[in-house]
Amino acid sequence: MSREPFVKLKPAFKDYLWGGKKLKALYGAKDKIVAEAWLVSAHPDGPSVVAEGKFEGMPFPDYLKADGAQGNFPVLIKFIDSAQKLSVQVHPDDAYARLHENDSGKSEMWIVLEADAGAYLYVGFNRDVTKEEVRRRVEDGTIEEVLGKVPTHAGDIVNIPAGTVHAIGAGNLILEVQQSSNATYRLYDYMRRDSMGSLRPLHVDKALDVLDCRRAEAAARSNSPQGMQCPYFSVEKHAVNGSFTLPMADERFAAAVCITGEGALKRQKKQAPLRRGDSVYLPAGASPAEFTGEMILVVIRAALLTERR
Repeated sequence: MSREPFVKLKPAFKDYLWGGKKLKALYGAKDKIVAEAWLVSAHPDGPSVVAEGKFEGMPFPDYLKADGAQGNFPVLIKFIDSAQKLSVQVHPDDAYARLHENDSGKSEMWIVLEADAGAYLYVGFNRDVTKEEVRRRVEDGTIEEVLGKVPTHAGDIVNIPAGTVHAIGAGNLILEVQQSSNATYRLYDYMRRDSMGSLRPLHVDKALDVLDCRRAEAAARSNSPQGMQCPYFSVEKHAVNGSFTLPMADERFAAAVCITGEGALKRQKKQAPLRRGDSVYLPAGASPAEFTGEMILVVIRAALLTERR
């Protein structure tokens, strides 16, 4: 068993131009806007940090090494606050990302926490398209006409495999679980300009290389407490009303994010309070975790990667 039954983590913040102020308010961040909070991250582009205890202040990837973790950390868990719509984008699979980006591929899931009236996602295409048509529509600004538009509601879980074109619309607060990768190909950005007045770069050729051009079936969605799973991780939602025991296993770690309410966590002899926005990493091991209070948890399970995919 790990020396620490669990550790709480502090997020790394990202201030992309489409971000809002919900995460800034939640965490008391000093940034003008907070587009993303990388809650559980060992990725070099934004590692989270141990929040308390004898490892306080240590970057999470360094903690994993110090704790004797055998393998690469496979997931990145983040909050996304979309005050404006995100770019239309696509992510590569493992093989393409290894070859071209020296990174993992990026399949992901979105858990919708809040959705304003009329909020939506783009997921896949609403009919079969060709790469030539996609390129033309990017150039003439009509790409949104062929995207699959999905209205959002709090509680939705949406699966986004690598190769699926997608975008998060304005007015969504989302918990994203993804492979630990920052490989993103921006296909279209509505001709927006950044704070310096420049158009943000597009990655059209690479996006077309990895794009699935087939009509998407209805986006895989779930409101079940069992959540969803993909080849890289599983996602569960649990309501804690008094107490809840989370079983653990020797081969899979867990990460838990409190998305509403407050309470406490105990594993072995260690205890810590939890409130909305807190995230914890629970190393693999048979000892269960005991949650008490009134809160809703999202639990992500995965195994450390002993080799790169």
